[in-house]
Amino acid sequence: MPTLFDFHHPSALDSAISGGKGANLARLTQGGFAVPPGFLLPPEGYYSFIEQHGALPDLLRNLPIDEPLALEQACTSLCEQLTQLPVPESLKQAIAEALSEFPGDTAFSVRSSATAEDLGGAAFAGQHETYLNCIGIDDIVSRIRDCWVSLWSARAIAYRLQAGIGLSNTAMAVVVQKMAFNRVAGVGFCINPVTGDPAQQSVDANYGLGESVVGGEHQVDHWLLDKSSGRVLEAVLAHKSSCIVADRTGTRSENLSDDQANLPCLSEPELAELSDLMRRVEKFYGYPQDIEWGFEGEQLWLLQARPITRIPPRWTRDESAERFPSVITPLAWDLVEEGFHQSLSHSFELMGLPPFHGKWFALFDNYVYGNQNAVEVYAEGTANSLNVRSVAELLSALPTLRKRYAWVQELPMSWSRDLDRYLLGLGELMAEPLTGRSIPELWDFVLRVKQLGAEYFLPNIAISITQRTLYKLVYSIVGATVGEADAPATFDSLLAYCETKTGFVNRELFRLGRRIAEYPKLVQALRAQTGQQFLASGGFIQEADIAAAFQRFLQDHGHREVEFDPYHPTWLEAPWLVIENLKMMLDSALEDPAEKERTLKIRMLETERQLIGGLPEDLRFPVQELLRLTRVYTALDDIEHYQTTRLTLPFRKGLRALGVALQARGIITEAMDVFFARAEQLSEAIRLNDAASWRCLADSIVWEKQAYQNHRQHSPEWELGKSQAYSAKDGDFVGLPGSPGVASGTVFKVLSQDDFADFPANAVLVARTTNPAWTPLFYKAAAVITESGGPLSHGEVTAREVGLPAVMSVRGVLDALMNGDKVTVDGTAGRVRLD
Repeated sequence: MPTLFDFHHPSALDSAISGGKGANLARLTQGGFAVPPGFLLPPEGYYSFIEQHGALPDLLRNLPIDEPLALEQACTSLCEQLTQLPVPESLKQAIAEALSEFPGDTAFSVRSSATAEDLGGAAFAGQHETYLNCIGIDDIVSRIRDCWVSLWSARAIAYRLQAGIGLSNTAMAVVVQKMAFNRVAGVGFCINPVTGDPAQQSVDANYGLGESVVGGEHQVDHWLLDKSSGRVLEAVLAHKSSCIVADRTGTRSENLSDDQANLPCLSEPELAELSDLMRRVEKFYGYPQDIEWGFEGEQLWLLQARPITRIPPRWTRDESAERFPSVITPLAWDLVEEGFHQSLSHSFELMGLPPFHGKWFALFDNYVYGNQNAVEVYAEGTANSLNVRSVAELLSALPTLRKRYAWVQELPMSWSRDLDRYLLGLGELMAEPLTGRSIPELWDFVLRVKQLGAEYFLPNIAISITQRTLYKLVYSIVGATVGEADAPATFDSLLAYCETKTGFVNRELFRLGRRIAEYPKLVQALRAQTGQQFLASGGFIQEADIAAAFQRFLQDHGHREVEFDPYHPTWLEAPWLVIENLKMMLDSALEDPAEKERTLKIRMLETERQLIGGLPEDLRFPVQELLRLTRVYTALDDIEHYQTTRLTLPFRKGLRALGVALQARGIITEAMDVFFARAEQLSEAIRLNDAASWRCLADSIVWEKQAYQNHRQHSPEWELGKSQAYSAKDGDFVGLPGSPGVASGTVFKVLSQDDFADFPANAVLVARTTNPAWTPLFYKAAAVITESGGPLSHGEVTAREVGLPAVMSVRGVLDALMNGDKVTVDGTAGRVRLD
């Protein structure tokens, strides 16, 4: 490896060689951004310097890391010892040679660049030293040594330990970069750092070098910008009494005149240029950045970019209403939340995204809310960064796409490999006897179910985000190829059919319904009774082959959830729900799914042939591969949900047994009331096993159950803290186009499967959302309206397959519409008109 190399060297992109800061500068330089030139010293220089201190290993073993004052004294002594060590002569010669490429009076900044800066989200901001306006070989070499030594300051050591990084698990690279003598400089955030709004940018600036802004000790001007246009939304101008400028000894503070102090330090054209730079940097990384910048004369320099690690929450139902439409019991949420956030960390690391700090989902009044700012930054931002506007742009982007998203090819197979371990684990848990187990043993069983689910679920968020990203990328390619006017229809045709587990289950249900239709007396009995009454009166007992087929269906698919919360029984425990689905199929003129699929496949393949035929030769295989992956991930997203719901059975098994044991001790009145415990309090009561803890738990369960029952009677606010209002335009309800077509009918609101039996034929289905268990309703409905969901939701996909007009994500529609209202649903335009 070279002793040092400039920002254009391929090895400079490796943070293990260049450190986090150095690798980032190299990446920006090689990405075409205006970065002041310079060179990097890899950790080998640091190692050759530090090995001169032979006693360092012993000193580190004996550092008093738990005693702040003693640690400060020990580190001060160590740093003084290191400062006395010489910089190796061979390294000094290499530095002198690199400096000879610049004019002799060139000033440089010398910056620490720790190799652990990108580990675990640790930014090391301000932990290591930076020196400005360094001139000449002696000054620069001395400051390089000071950067190495700063690795062992007390604050740097404490930061590493707090971040979970071992004392010796990092080394120090150093960046030597031409100084930019900026007339104005500052920082920029690609989102609003206070509200987290991804549609806004934030700029702080002052005259002179950016240290006055970064240090936080000077007054600065502040602007909020509209990200899409660069337009100024808000300006707060400070009385800037001083700024930091370069000095022969480094930097110094300089007073500003009163006239200058009260003027904005940036013009609107300069703000627009900054806004454009931030947009380009965000697109380059596929994630919002915190940048440092400076204007040297008219030249805008990009001095640094790092991912934004904290995103203020904005709690809405946008992301959660489809997954979690109804109230959730507290214990159910406690058992899944940790695994969900573990999946976030795993998935973002897999996708090359920065770690997420904070909560993605949280429970308020028993409803799940999503941090919409985080969703837009991570999920939507990733997808939007891949949009292409022309065939030429796609061609130029292909090498980057192949390199950055190579893992997308491998994930489906690795997920399938790990699925076997998960299914075997489920089988073992379901076979494990719980009779006679103690309360601690039963709680341990529940926690083992939780752990198995968390391990299985690790990559599943990456699957969902990748599906969304692929859809947007394919749509942008279609738009660039056939034009925006024809893009929606072409896109729908290209993804008209995907092999999903939901489709497979529905085919089996359809075939069972057709077999039942051959027995008129059976059909008559089904129509004359509710599902529960039918099964209570013997069910299919008179027709052994039908009874066997029905039981086999329950064995295969009985884990399907009625709702996400395992507090509710699955099909296996509530088989009358399947009976209601079969009754709806009997009453509908449903086309054979196999014939429908054949038609969709023909349309899909013909559309693909036409699209590929119109592309340049170099793009035909890549686009075909993207289409294949998009269909694979559509199927995979459905299959992983199907398999995830298998957890409901062992969860209910363990929690029911635990509930029975708690009921026997008089702690709860009904076994399933255990779902209203909080996991931490339940675990603590089991550990302490004293009367006071159990009494406290019992009181809490009563309160939580009452709160749950109260909350389920009301629709949640769409955005927490803001009053509910439906989306409207020109008197119409407005949502997202889901499935094309126009239909009119009478509103019937479906809040749960309890409403299935009463759903009238040709009514307009209105719901918070739908899940695969609701599919038979689509065969009776005239159209579909949901409060949540989008292009990838179950309701949208199923409506398109069945041919129903559908409008998704119409906020507040359940409150705004009443049963019996007459509406016209325009699925193409995304509008609902009250007739």
